[in-house]
Amino acid sequence: MQSIVDTPKAVPQQSGKPQGSDAPSPVEFIELGLGLEMLLEGHPVFADAVKAALLPLDGEFLFELPLGENPDGKGRIAAVRMTYAGSDEPRLAFAVLSDEGQETSIHTAEQQPEHIRRFAESFVDVLGRLERVSAH
Repeated sequence: MQSIVDTPKAVPQQSGKPQGSDAPSPVEFIELGLGLEMLLEGHPVFADAVKAALLPLDGEFLFELPLGENPDGKGRIAAVRMTYAGSDEPRLAFAVLSDEGQETSIHTAEQQPEHIRRFAESFVDVLGRLERVSAH
């Protein structure tokens, strides 16, 4: 018997900047984006490229989901935690691969649809609880 799991899907964003804002992207986003672009050539699996691009930034890969509604599309979104924009604590960010598999972009949590952001926040909460339990 086959079970069907309905995973939340992200909606592609048009820009790496907050909507209605001219704020520059954090330098860490630029570093992650450039690293990801270079690594995608040698790592055909998006999640592997994101993990490798995060290494020099001391970031943490959380999960990956399909992007958009096209089941045959190559679009992916990966949730990560990393420090950026002067923060000392890791914050959520999202690496996005376009549906054509040609373009990547990095976004803040605030730039993602609420259901994706809340899913990622819940995921981080569960990881934190597991870490506290394993420490005892």
